[in-house]
Amino acid sequence: MTNQMHIDYSITLIIGITFSAFASGCDRPVDGKGGPAPRIVRTVEITHPERRSVSRSVGEPGELEAFETTAIHAKIAGYVKTWTVNIGDTVQKGRILAELSVPELEAELKQKQAAVEQAIAKHQQAKSAVRVAEANTAGAEAKIVEVRAGTRRVEADLARWKAEFRRIEDLHAVRAQTGTLLDETRSKLRSSEAACEEIAAQIKSAEVALIQTQAALDAAHADVVAASSTIDFAKADAKTVEANLAYTKIEAPFDGVVIQRNVNTGDLTQPGADKPPLFVVARSDIITIRVNVPESFAVDVNTGDRAVVKLQELKDKTVEGKVTRVSWAIDPKVRTLRVEIDIPNPGGKLQPGLYAYATIVAEEHLNALTLPATAVVTEQGRSYCAVVVAGKAVRRPIEIGIGDGILTEIVSGVDRNDSVIKSNAASLADGQSVEIIDPAKPAPNRAAP
Repeated sequence: MTNQMHIDYSITLIIGITFSAFASGCDRPVDGKGGPAPRIVRTVEITHPERRSVSRSVGEPGELEAFETTAIHAKIAGYVKTWTVNIGDTVQKGRILAELSVPELEAELKQKQAAVEQAIAKHQQAKSAVRVAEANTAGAEAKIVEVRAGTRRVEADLARWKAEFRRIEDLHAVRAQTGTLLDETRSKLRSSEAACEEIAAQIKSAEVALIQTQAALDAAHADVVAASSTIDFAKADAKTVEANLAYTKIEAPFDGVVIQRNVNTGDLTQPGADKPPLFVVARSDIITIRVNVPESFAVDVNTGDRAVVKLQELKDKTVEGKVTRVSWAIDPKVRTLRVEIDIPNPGGKLQPGLYAYATIVAEEHLNALTLPATAVVTEQGRSYCAVVVAGKAVRRPIEIGIGDGILTEIVSGVDRNDSVIKSNAASLADGQSVEIIDPAKPAPNRAAP
């Protein structure tokens, strides 16, 4: 048992000595003469943080489209009388592109216009009837006034003869007057009573006549209202035909260019959008490019963001615009956001259908402190760069902002005086000796550590 323990201890001691010698040899390399090897120094290129503009953008292909493209169909059936434009023609809003012939509509319009004139004549006749009724009513009212004036006269006469009859009757009773005078006075009294009854009858007759004339006046006023309504109805009926007749003139809906013509003289047009359009007109003063932005950039793109559109077929000509509309909803099939950019097109030089590449600047910081993207290392959510201090590479934690793949914004951690290693900072150990390359001289040929 003791011998076995001694053997194990000897083996362990030998292994420990061997590992120590190996480690010592690795830590201090020797040259060919047995001395220590010279320490290896990395050569690096440095840069300094600079104030520059940096942006975060997304670029996507798209195609130019007219801001509006309208297919023009016929509203009514008719024969094409004339057409005035062809493909490629520039038109202004309201220009007559073609005219249809519909004779039955023209005849119907004349009929409706005649009906309007007839209604106007009836209206004038009704107004004349009102004036007649008003005159009759005034006459009836005057008659009542006249009759009532006679009433006061006959009533006074009746009262006189009543008094006279009583006086003669009293005298006859005492035999102061003869019976003949009494009979004459009674006759006069009865005549006065009859006159009063006649006047009362005349008043009733005049009142009935007044009621009749007032009713006739009301009826005449109603006839005027009815005639006026007839005029309105006839005019509306005529306007309907006029509106339909206006559809015989095919007009341009806006300023633009005719891109299709599917009509010839004598063609019979059929109403409805399911038929081929007579013309197709595209608006030319504004061109729209529609692009699909990936979901990863969707939350960053907003209306008003600057956009640069490159046109491949025009020798990579670039045109600047702004994001005009954002669909807001992500397309669940392709996980993209629909974005539209309107570009002014004076002179109509940009044509629909041209291929384009739109770069949308989602975020832009002017005069930001920046470093080349190659100088920044991000590991486990933390960023750093390597700064040369006293001939050694020192890792410096930094806070970064936005980047465009070439430049990275530095929020904090370095300033403009720091000498930052331009690339491969991750391959340098913290505190490793480095030598700065003079850009005017070629780099020395040294082996990598």
